[in-house]
Amino acid sequence: MDGLKDDARRAERDVLLTYVRMARGALCELSPSDIRARKLPSAMNQIGLIVETTESAANQIMDQVSEILALPGDISPGAYREAVEARCMSLMEACAFQDLTGQRSTKVIETLLHIEHKLGKLAHLLGDEGDAPPEEPEADVLLNGPAMPGEGVDQDEIDRMFG
Repeated sequence: MDGLKDDARRAERDVLLTYVRMARGALCELSPSDIRARKLPSAMNQIGLIVETTESAANQIMDQVSEILALPGDISPGAYREAVEARCMSLMEACAFQDLTGQRSTKVIETLLHIEHKLGKLAHLLGDEGDAPPEEPEADVLLNGPAMPGEGVDQDEIDRMFG
């Protein structure tokens, strides 16, 4: 009888050992050190550059439009056209920011998809595949920045409140 119990314990231990080895392998594959040291800082830098590039382009666009609007009304049509065309070229250059921000956004999305994939594999291994309810956001988080499309308060509602 003790031999059967020993066999059962040994089999149970082997199953647990296999599970622990698989979990350890999945954790190693997740590469948390690499994600933390390289991927996340790179993604955060890309987001910072997106903000800077977008801000710079917006400022350049507003400056050029202000200069066009400030052109004197009494200059010759040729001089007016030349001044507007020069500023329009600058406006077109400023609009090229969208290409850079698109490339940087793609890098951030790839990083997040990589992390999501690795976490999904780990969750599968650990048997945690269910949809957990999202945590309630902190009050100060709700006040930071614009809402994602379809979330937050509709602009028409805000206009009605203040209108």
